[in-house]
Amino acid sequence: MPIISISLTTELLKQLDKFMKQRGYSSRSEAVRDAVRNTISEFELSRFEKGRVTATITAISAHELPGVDERLTRLRHDYNQIVSGNMHLHLGETYCLEVFITEGDAERVLEFISRIRAMRGLHQVNYTIMPLSNK
Repeated sequence: MPIISISLTTELLKQLDKFMKQRGYSSRSEAVRDAVRNTISEFELSRFEKGRVTATITAISAHELPGVDERLTRLRHDYNQIVSGNMHLHLGETYCLEVFITEGDAERVLEFISRIRAMRGLHQVNYTIMPLSNK
């Protein structure tokens, strides 16, 4: 295998080591390879340009940040044609978790995901997208 070099902050390296140990990776390289594979898979899936897809989108925000819930609700209403459901949960006293379930044209679903990802105040946004058969 070719060897590459990357630069990480001290804090990011600590997080990588902790992640590696908790997930049972045998080396940093194995953990980084897996992360790269996942990122490339996500990129490949995001390249859908046509057809119907379904997606679940998960967004995490801090409880104390004002306005995030309202902005997510307004965005959900703007995309009402593709959002078939959503759920809001509290993760302890610190975080809120919002889950959206969508179905529709790939371009519109990806636009919705992009709008969520661009929203200020969210700690993390992840999604899973799958094509739907036209049969």
